[in-house]
Amino acid sequence: MKKKSKIKMRRATRYFYLTIASILFVISFVTLFGSFFGGTTSKTKEEIYKYTNNFQHDYTVNLKPNQYIDKQTLGMNENAYVTSLIDNINLNLNYDYTSNEKSTIKYTYNIKGILNGVYTKDGEEQKIWTKEYILKEPTEATTIDEKFEINENIVLDLEEQNNLVKNFEQEMELSIDAKYNIIMEIKSDTTIEDEKIPNTTISTISIDLGKKTTTITGENNKNDTQYISKEIETQTGTSTVKTVFGLIGLIISLLIYRYIFVKTTVMNKTRNEFRMELNRILRLCQDKIVQVSSKMEIDTTNVIDVKDFGEILKVSEELFKPILYWISPRNDEAWFTVMSHGVTYRYILRKD
Repeated sequence: MKKKSKIKMRRATRYFYLTIASILFVISFVTLFGSFFGGTTSKTKEEIYKYTNNFQHDYTVNLKPNQYIDKQTLGMNENAYVTSLIDNINLNLNYDYTSNEKSTIKYTYNIKGILNGVYTKDGEEQKIWTKEYILKEPTEATTIDEKFEINENIVLDLEEQNNLVKNFEQEMELSIDAKYNIIMEIKSDTTIEDEKIPNTTISTISIDLGKKTTTITGENNKNDTQYISKEIETQTGTSTVKTVFGLIGLIISLLIYRYIFVKTTVMNKTRNEFRMELNRILRLCQDKIVQVSSKMEIDTTNVIDVKDFGEILKVSEELFKPILYWISPRNDEAWFTVMSHGVTYRYILRKD
């Protein structure tokens, strides 16, 4: 009698059916166990607290007496301000914390100014100078309420910072881009149903320094809502319906196991290592790779061939250059190149 051949099935397909059978087996077993030994416990998430951070700011720019601008004060609707005409900036910072439940809220906040100087070399920005100013010492408070507010007014006289930037550029003989960042940081925490709920929010306003004109930028009307949930356990009783479905699921999972192990065998499939490696590279680095339609004409005297793709990726990141990708239509071969100042860095992926 001729032996009946087994059905050939892809390995991934077999694993899929085995996974389904395993999940069904576990669920059915747990269901039967619960039906035989009493009630079961289910866990659900329930919202216990909701809070919102809201940050707003406004400012006015006070001008020195001058013959050019009649107004003594300019508002927020200006695109830019003449630096030499600015006397000071009156900045109002407003923060609101609101929640859906009254509790004991402890909070602290501070305001600082950070001067950052950036130098651009070969198209790359380098942060070379940082200086910090304390505009508001850390302040602590406690309230028993659903909300609290912080309102601070700061008068900024930027003459010192502007002069400092100019002196730095002259003495160091460096042309830099400088910004004065006003940073307000608020930290709070409360406890709801024995669960501690921490909260941190930071808002930044940026002011240009050392330029003929000054711009003021920053995210305004910043609103962020957070929802806090807690896991709740619920007891449920036994059910005949669960027992029946548990038995049916157990039988089906066992039949799937028997079919896979007795009736089927793994289909052998030759792996295309070249295609697998190529797809891996394209998937991981798709934002850095630009595909070209034709093979690049390269001066072979200025070509540097690297051993692996990681070196090309490193060169691309260091030089801020894209990776040019070309694949041969006739054989399994792909070129990855980075070009810079007449030098070509190349990695060739070939089928072994």
